[in-house]
Amino acid sequence: MNMTRYARLFYGIAARAVMPAVLALIFAFVPAVTAGYAAPAEVPPPRCDSPSCVVMDAVSGEVLFEKNSREKRHPASVTKIMTLLLTLEDVAAGKVALSDQVTASANAWEMGGTEVWAEPGETMELEEWIKAVAVASANDGAVILAEYISGTEEAFVARMNERARELGMVDTTFQNSHGLDADNHVTTAMDLAILSRAATQVPHLLDYTKIYQMPFRGGKNELVNFNKLVLLYPGCDGLKTGFTNKSGYCISVTAHEKGSRFIVVLMGAETPDQRLADASRLLDWAFANFRSLPILDPGEVVAQARVLKGKADTVTVIPERPFAVTLRRGQKGEVKQYVDVQKVVAPVVEGAAVGAITVHVDGEKVAQIPLIAKESVERAGFLDYAMRYFRAFTVGR
Repeated sequence: MNMTRYARLFYGIAARAVMPAVLALIFAFVPAVTAGYAAPAEVPPPRCDSPSCVVMDAVSGEVLFEKNSREKRHPASVTKIMTLLLTLEDVAAGKVALSDQVTASANAWEMGGTEVWAEPGETMELEEWIKAVAVASANDGAVILAEYISGTEEAFVARMNERARELGMVDTTFQNSHGLDADNHVTTAMDLAILSRAATQVPHLLDYTKIYQMPFRGGKNELVNFNKLVLLYPGCDGLKTGFTNKSGYCISVTAHEKGSRFIVVLMGAETPDQRLADASRLLDWAFANFRSLPILDPGEVVAQARVLKGKADTVTVIPERPFAVTLRRGQKGEVKQYVDVQKVVAPVVEGAAVGAITVHVDGEKVAQIPLIAKESVERAGFLDYAMRYFRAFTVGR
């Protein structure tokens, strides 16, 4: 046996003896890997100096951070998000048109506070008054919208409160359309986040709130947005700021990037600089640690279900509601969907439950969403069967 062979034998024995200890030392410092993905570490909470705040994923609705989020406070001009939402929902429904000629009342002229100096009898297109509210936070403009949509501001405020209940804003009471301080005109950061999420889904609302500066009255005046983040923060396209002596500095702001959209609501900041710094920092924190993952879109066709005894052979199946999740950075976001459609027998009513879809993300069940019929299907009669058999006999099915 030569020396080279002895050396190889020695090193082989040494390696076999030492390697287990080396591997144990290595794996002591390497996180264990489980099937699927390793769960990301807990996200450290962000800094927020304002007394009340919420960070929400606008796509999924998940609350990512909150601080005194159910504390009732005066919202100031953030109120106008609801005013814009109701106005633009009516535009989308065809009840009013952006080109409608709308006249300012004496009541609007008397509002005071932030305004565009609307004169009684002044007439402009509805869209111009919308811009006055969305960009310049005009109190007189808010009243003009309210009176045009509902006849009186009082009737419009009733609609505001009704819509708030529909959205689940359980701690909110509106007393006016503009947000000037009034007894029991209160809401919470959580309710404003819920409202803001709904507002992001209203057609064209963010097209107005993202404007930083624009001419008004044919260039005679200039509108400037109090929300500086639409100019300073990438992807920011809304929504509203507010301030009164009672409310302090408030904001509901949203920004989007690569399919993710987050909402930050702050109430009661001491200074506009604190409001700006907190909002920017919380948006940075959300984008750095989370991403939105849409899974089921509104009206998305999931299947065509066979219909027994119906005039139509099939019915379109859609989810009862859209669905999305929030992922921490580092999660894969692998989605699997399992569709279970029940036996469907006519008559079928539009919106009737016909099954469920189970959603798994990264191997974990996250939701089961009811499936509904997109359209109605009437029960087939004698003549329907006769025609069906005739076609089958003559031309085949």
